[in-house]
Amino acid sequence: MKKIIAVFLILMLACGTAFAEDAVTSATLKMEKLPEVEAKDNGYLVVYFSPDDTNRAAAYAIASALSAELYEIEPVEPYTEDDLNYRDNQSRSMTEMRDSQSRPGIARMPEDLSPYQTIILCYPIWGGQAPRIIATFLEGTDLSGKTIIPFATSNSSGIGSSDKTLQALTGETVQWQEGIGIRKGTTEEDIRLWVESLIH
Repeated sequence: MKKIIAVFLILMLACGTAFAEDAVTSATLKMEKLPEVEAKDNGYLVVYFSPDDTNRAAAYAIASALSAELYEIEPVEPYTEDDLNYRDNQSRSMTEMRDSQSRPGIARMPEDLSPYQTIILCYPIWGGQAPRIIATFLEGTDLSGKTIIPFATSNSSGIGSSDKTLQALTGETVQWQEGIGIRKGTTEEDIRLWVESLIH
């Protein structure tokens, strides 16, 4: 994968508009710019889904601390603000989360994950669980023999049972480590310290 060049982006995603603590949620991670990521061939891959940019900031912070490569789960049909509106019971996100069998399409599946031993899986918490597109990724990718570490963002609920739900979708050869859920107010430094705890 190519070197990822830092781009300036203000991420001030407050709890208003389309998000609420107990519905479709996303933590606020404010970063003046995304860190520059110089990936090394070290067996780590950061996989993230970020419809509102918060998880993108978290993923870049993790990848920067690990010198890991990045892969973005991009939906075939991008999510709009209306799609993420928890107040609308018929919005796309709410409809998907009511259906445990929903599997939104991914525009570009990874070609080859064989160089990676450990995957940091970043996702927002939607209604207490990971978005259904994360299930699409897990079920559509050969993850045999790999270690997955979940990393979830939410306003207040933490990772909840989302990691256990996802673990049930993978085979016995996939090893899951205890994940973490970050809440509103988490900083880039907090993420760096968590990453250090993984590799020491």
